[in-house]
Amino acid sequence: MRFLRKYVFANAALKILALGISFLLWATYTSEPFAEVGFQVPIEFTSMPRHLEISGDVPTSVHVRLRGRSALLRRMVASDLSLRVDLKDGKEGTSQARITPDMVGTPYGATVVQVAPSTFQVTFVPRRGLAAPAE
Repeated sequence: MRFLRKYVFANAALKILALGISFLLWATYTSEPFAEVGFQVPIEFTSMPRHLEISGDVPTSVHVRLRGRSALLRRMVASDLSLRVDLKDGKEGTSQARITPDMVGTPYGATVVQVAPSTFQVTFVPRRGLAAPAE
């Protein structure tokens, strides 16, 4: 009984006040509406095969639509997002590159709803001055 009096019921008014304030903060945060916003995000091509280079027209950016709390999305800019496309398996010729929502790096609290275009053609040609690796 002494334990309850000393640690649980001591300063009960302050503990109830703290609980009320935390509830109000939680209610304010969860009542904030969700929104969707679109951004143009530049594509970063990584892990290119050393003996190949990209030829032709490939998109330099994609349209990414995000969903999250409206206050978070209002503060965001396109530089807060990142998109890396790994081309390590690229072979000479034309191949399909695919972009999935999980490839887009976003701040905590924002989720990717859509990426457009989600696929595009990439043409690899041998880099001039470099010999192809022996297989």
